[in-house]
Amino acid sequence: MIFRSYANITSKKNVEELKKHLLGQHLQIHNLDFEILEHNGFIKIIPHAEIENHVYTLPITKLQFIPTENGTIVKTMSKPRRIDVGGPLMLIIFVAFSSAAAILLYLFGGEGYHTASYILIGIGIMVLLLLTIRLQQGYYDYIRKINRWIRSHV
Repeated sequence: MIFRSYANITSKKNVEELKKHLLGQHLQIHNLDFEILEHNGFIKIIPHAEIENHVYTLPITKLQFIPTENGTIVKTMSKPRRIDVGGPLMLIIFVAFSSAAAILLYLFGGEGYHTASYILIGIGIMVLLLLTIRLQQGYYDYIRKINRWIRSHV
């Protein structure tokens, strides 16, 4: 799926030590509380954003522990919450439709519609650029900081 992020982190501790150390802890990122819980056999880092109204896209991070001879590999998989993914997906669909419309106008519209096709492509590029910037400042920043916190604690 789109917007998923993966990382591998190595640790010298075994799986049981890591689970005991991580479970129940809280981490703060941008004044937002994330809690580490066990759910369906996986460790999940879940945001508590019930009272926040300015946060748009937040990740849920799932940790998988793979034991090795000299420690553990922690695989992280981050994805946006279901409630948060709608806005970015709608913007990507808008960009795809505006790009398709621009291409069709350019190819089949004749000389009079070339300017309109350039404008549609420009709008699509601007929306995609703004979406990328917003996701890098918000959603992917949370993921980077969660992974950095995990690296420092394992």
